[in-house]
Amino acid sequence: MNNHNPKKVFIVAGEASGDLHAGNLIRAVKEHLPKTDFYGMGGLEMQAAGARLTHDLRKVSVIGLVEVLSRLPTILRTLKELGNSLPVEKPDLAILVDFPDFNLKLAEKLKKAGIPVLWYISPQVWAWRAERIPKLVTLIDYMLVILPFEVDFYRKHNLNVHFVGHPLIDKVAARLSPTETRSQLGLKADAPLIALLPGSRNIEIKLLLPHLKKAAEVLYSRHTKYQFVIPVANTLDPTKIENKLANAKAPIKVVSGKTYDVVASADCAVVAAGTATLETALLNTPAIIIGRVSRLTWFLWSRYTNLPYYGLPNYIVERKLMPELIQHQASGEQIAQKLEELLNSEIEKTRLQEGYQEIRTRLGIGGASENAAKAVIDILSGDSAKYKFSSF
Repeated sequence: MNNHNPKKVFIVAGEASGDLHAGNLIRAVKEHLPKTDFYGMGGLEMQAAGARLTHDLRKVSVIGLVEVLSRLPTILRTLKELGNSLPVEKPDLAILVDFPDFNLKLAEKLKKAGIPVLWYISPQVWAWRAERIPKLVTLIDYMLVILPFEVDFYRKHNLNVHFVGHPLIDKVAARLSPTETRSQLGLKADAPLIALLPGSRNIEIKLLLPHLKKAAEVLYSRHTKYQFVIPVANTLDPTKIENKLANAKAPIKVVSGKTYDVVASADCAVVAAGTATLETALLNTPAIIIGRVSRLTWFLWSRYTNLPYYGLPNYIVERKLMPELIQHQASGEQIAQKLEELLNSEIEKTRLQEGYQEIRTRLGIGGASENAAKAVIDILSGDSAKYKFSSF
């Protein structure tokens, strides 16, 4: 495609992980077509990659039914404003990154406007809420997936699907050695370090941080050798987290911009259900998964869904590799107990790390952002036939 005739791409991400992957995709496209105009909703990663942000994802990033209802006016207003931008901006292509409920509504507007839609990173309809599949088939022109088993799943439903590899394979790596990380953070090299990852949304901080704080206090009361660090996601304000920990009866260090270094240097981790669970597995750190939603949301989820797992790594290997503490199980006392069991069991650490290697094998080669960028460039140039029922 000739870069003298630059294209415009409407791109939307609604979560920190989607913002990260969208940012990498934008960079990969711009390496070949630097004049491509990306605009839409996202966060710091997309902005740093050169996207023109009209909306901040933090205003709509929530999880759980009750939490969505509390933010509904803002969500609906954002949907309307993004939809209203289409006849003004006239994008050549729309890229929707994960964030399924919001993006499916947006896809309806895009379909009516006659704008081709590429979905990057599939909704987990293979795990729950399969009733969304017919909408995806009707509204989405191209689906780029990052998990190998998703290809066969979507082909069964006659959706144009293409496997590009998993973007975290290329992205997840520590910059510093564990020794260097601990030294920079003023941590002891010979004392157990526990990474606490409460999530990237404010609602997760509200629901999970008090229990992580309690877990740290329980462990520290048993032995003062334990060290605790919270690497804060870039969607959150570290000062607010520090304020919530001001009266903690255990030393909990809060750091920004060092998530991979902290997790890689930790002896074990507690990770909120989400993309961070897979990042932790790829960093080879033994960990447990926790999750909480509001009581009403949990009541509805447990009544109408039957999820076998909550952690993505467990879906990839099709068994409960990483221990999960969900809802009432995710209490400070139970988290502390699981952590202590993990820290004291070389057999359990080895079991987890062997499973992590299996995850890497199943995810295959890297290059996801470049492969996805190639698809975007081909589609923009009119060469989209190769993205009909095929895979890399």
